[in-house]
Amino acid sequence: MNFKLKKFGNKIADGLAEIFAPTEIRCLSCGADVFDDLGFCPDCLKEVNFNNGKICKRCGVGIDGDEDYCGNCAFDKVYFDKAYSAFNYDGAVQRAVLQMKFANCGRYAKVFARYLAFLVTKHNLTFDVVCYPPMSKSALKIRHYNQSQLLAKYLCDILNRSECLLDAFVKVKDTDRQETLNRSERKVNLIGAYKIKGDVKGKRVLVIDDVKTTGATLNECAKVLKKAGAESVVCLTVSSRKENVKYEKEID
Repeated sequence: MNFKLKKFGNKIADGLAEIFAPTEIRCLSCGADVFDDLGFCPDCLKEVNFNNGKICKRCGVGIDGDEDYCGNCAFDKVYFDKAYSAFNYDGAVQRAVLQMKFANCGRYAKVFARYLAFLVTKHNLTFDVVCYPPMSKSALKIRHYNQSQLLAKYLCDILNRSECLLDAFVKVKDTDRQETLNRSERKVNLIGAYKIKGDVKGKRVLVIDDVKTTGATLNECAKVLKKAGAESVVCLTVSSRKENVKYEKEID
């Protein structure tokens, strides 16, 4: 494709993203006016639980007890090197994430991306490439945008690393929505769903997503990235579901 034509096409794509993710912002949870960069009004902020307590040393999910790892990382094969989340997935954050995904509120990604940028700084993360889990064409047609792509794009903008954004994956089979499945079903739902279409060989890769529950999506992304030669894979999510049961494991 002609470079100028490709650049023009990218501008059109960015413009469409802005239509579905305009810049004006109110409280991400209730819609009230806000007057700072936190993204939540004072009342909703009381329901915001930052993921700043004890976390799993591998996947970054909030845990209780004496163990260093959550049940998923203790018992399952984990392909990513590290993962971190800004919030626990509950309260006002959960409502905001669900609206970002399903209520045409892609603009929320601009605010959440600032918290992801904080994680990059806090953990001194270095990377060559930033990518995100893909959506199927049918799902994208319904939603009009991929919220994880928006998070990744705005993160790169904040860090002045726009050249690092890579459309690394293609989804090669339709799958059930992860949020409709139980823990065991989530693990097998995405197997073989992604293929690599970008160059990640020898690259340090940052994978951006909105929510981590069991980590099945991130793990499948990391698996194909590692098979394609990625040097390392670190995952950042807006939120993660805190593990309530120590070393929770389903027995078939």
